[in-house]
Amino acid sequence: MKQPLPEMAKPMSRRAFLSLTGTLSLGVATVGLPLPTEAVKFDPALYKVSKSRLGMGTFINMIALHPSQGEAEDAIGRAFEEIYRLSDIMTRYKSGSQVSHLNSSGTLNEVPPELMQVLRSSLHYHGISRGTFDITVKPIVDLYQQSFKANNAPPSPEALEDVLARVGSQHLSLTPNSVSFARSEMEITLDGIAKGYIVDRAMDLLREQNIQHALINAGGDILVYGGKGEGKSWKIGIQDPWNRKVNVDVVALNNGAIATSGNYEVFFDREKLFHHLIRPNSGSPAPETASVTIRAASCMEADAIATSVYVMGPARGNQFIRQLHSIEGLVINSQRKKMPSSGWNRI
Repeated sequence: MKQPLPEMAKPMSRRAFLSLTGTLSLGVATVGLPLPTEAVKFDPALYKVSKSRLGMGTFINMIALHPSQGEAEDAIGRAFEEIYRLSDIMTRYKSGSQVSHLNSSGTLNEVPPELMQVLRSSLHYHGISRGTFDITVKPIVDLYQQSFKANNAPPSPEALEDVLARVGSQHLSLTPNSVSFARSEMEITLDGIAKGYIVDRAMDLLREQNIQHALINAGGDILVYGGKGEGKSWKIGIQDPWNRKVNVDVVALNNGAIATSGNYEVFFDREKLFHHLIRPNSGSPAPETASVTIRAASCMEADAIATSVYVMGPARGNQFIRQLHSIEGLVINSQRKKMPSSGWNRI
């Protein structure tokens, strides 16, 4: 997440890259401890209710503007419950989750409809990105982690070649209610898409409860709806990859999503040369990009496209953005050059 524009939340997550006005300052030492709800009179007609909790490996902040403080608090509580329900299905870190079962057994029957939707969407993004977005890269990520832990060095070409035989979304087999791997020892990670999907579903729930103005920020995956009332927009600052105290750009958003991918997120080595954004065809980290920020209608789309563009590299990534309908992006390459798409709006 961030460092301020006015009223900003301090960055607290792996996507510590986006700042937005009006979020609740975060400060908590105990993992899993709910943070208090903040409720203030926003204007004569609306209460601003804000709550932050831990979830999906990051801090999640929700803001709802509504005439009734109680109804806003109830809606936010229900939205957090939905986040936790979906997270338990899609996480790869809990042994009892459906994704963990698929990874361990190679097949999953009676797939929950939400997980099936994410899997089918993953195959869609795999197709339009020509294989750049690939949820089957988990064996490569695991290999890098194991190699640096054991040898403080990247894996050998031979080890990478062996693992690459287990990578490729074309080896996923989906039926209407089941999924299986066509090759042995395959595994998936939904890290590049599930968070966006879950944020979208949480916002859907807020809207179903008649919330007309809302913002959800899940560790830098940001979705807004209805502006801030009285014609005002949410303002989102895009932080400099090399200096998080500086915003390289600011965008105004009434409806839609912003998501960022960057090599600052997770590194395997202390020197920060090897990061987790892996090229699935070669098994090597993508080297030419510092960050990619995508603006899209849904958070899931912004999440998946940001990952895809980052792995493609600046030139191909910008060309890819131009081919997509209703998608805009800001790419910053490793030489600090900002490369906005033609429709990227700044204020």
